[in-house]
Amino acid sequence: MIENENINGIKGEVFMEKLEALKETLIEGQKLSMQGSLERRAPAKKAVPFLLEGRQGLKDYVIENETNPLAWRLLSQAEECLLNYNNAIYCLERAMELDKKNQKDLKRLFLLKDYGGMWNELNLSPEQLESLGIFLNEKLNADDCDHSLKFTKRWLEDNIPKSKISKIVKAMHNQGGFCDCEVLFNVVD
Repeated sequence: MIENENINGIKGEVFMEKLEALKETLIEGQKLSMQGSLERRAPAKKAVPFLLEGRQGLKDYVIENETNPLAWRLLSQAEECLLNYNNAIYCLERAMELDKKNQKDLKRLFLLKDYGGMWNELNLSPEQLESLGIFLNEKLNADDCDHSLKFTKRWLEDNIPKSKISKIVKAMHNQGGFCDCEVLFNVVD
């Protein structure tokens, strides 16, 4: 019996060390990502390998340790950094099922759902949003904003199927983008 307890204790220590290493990888990716918390934009390219490595390691970890709420929370953060809001929500809900005492999770869950909804509504990939930002920066540096969406609409017409443009413009309005400079500052940045 004592031998089994020792084996389980050693096994537990190894799992905790592995989780701590994955947490450090995730933290490094978060630092390099140049993202704020929530309302995220695409992570900086140098952060992506760390975020992907952390996410994959955490996915593997929760398969072996499915009752560890910290692992699920960390996996939620990795998914969020990679803008996979649906997966981030699922992982956080799983952590909440396992650890009902953590009230911070409720607020975070609400915010994840809210920001995930904004991304879904906008219907642009992080790469497309970055491209729009570059385009608007170039155009607004050459010409002042005339308080219209002429440059935004030009980019949309060149890069998005026509059937989606009106929905995207409406989503931009919902996020405070009523003219090109507001799209740049309120939607892109």
